[in-house]
Amino acid sequence: MNKETARMLFMEYLYDELEEDQKTELENFLDANPALKAELEELSNVRSMLSHLPVKDPAGQIVLVEPETNSWFNWWNNFIDSLILRSKIAKAGFALGMCLLLFISIASLTKMNVKMGSDGFHLSFGEPQTVQQGFTADQLEQLITQVKEDNARMVAQLVETAQEEQQKQFEETLINFADYVEQQRTSDLKLISTGLTNLDETYYDRFRQTDQVLGEIIQTVSRND
Repeated sequence: MNKETARMLFMEYLYDELEEDQKTELENFLDANPALKAELEELSNVRSMLSHLPVKDPAGQIVLVEPETNSWFNWWNNFIDSLILRSKIAKAGFALGMCLLLFISIASLTKMNVKMGSDGFHLSFGEPQTVQQGFTADQLEQLITQVKEDNARMVAQLVETAQEEQQKQFEETLINFADYVEQQRTSDLKLISTGLTNLDETYYDRFRQTDQVLGEIIQTVSRND
């Protein structure tokens, strides 16, 4: 037996519903576990306290309420009372709302139009009159002339912009070409200078070799004499 099994048998032990062997086993286990035995004693004390509480008769606690026979009439009276406005502010708000509703209804039926201009409000009834606006022959001619002038200025501006771009590109090309020519000239000068230096060294070596050969020839001739 373990503690959980022992706790599960507490209620049956208190109500004396255990078999003798189970009861003996539980008591032996409780003797070996004082803490668990204290829990059983505390539970037994609570059960004893509950058993001494007075028991009230449930019938004495039942309250009978007679149903109202005129509930519909009372509900209607309460509804009417809720619609009656009590304060002056509520009455004024209700009146203002009714006036606004009446005004909207009349405006909808009469097709009322309200316009606001610089000279004030204009109120009219019925379908609004549409004013057709057009251009005269002189106005059309002026408009066409204005469009042509605008197009001419736009084309001239585009041509000028294109010429400026071409001029910039041409100048950049000339600058790049001049840089290339300068670099090529510098490279050629370096090559020429290097070639002249090598040529001088070659002639110098040959001159030394010639002097050496002539010296040897002179020495040979002198010995023969």
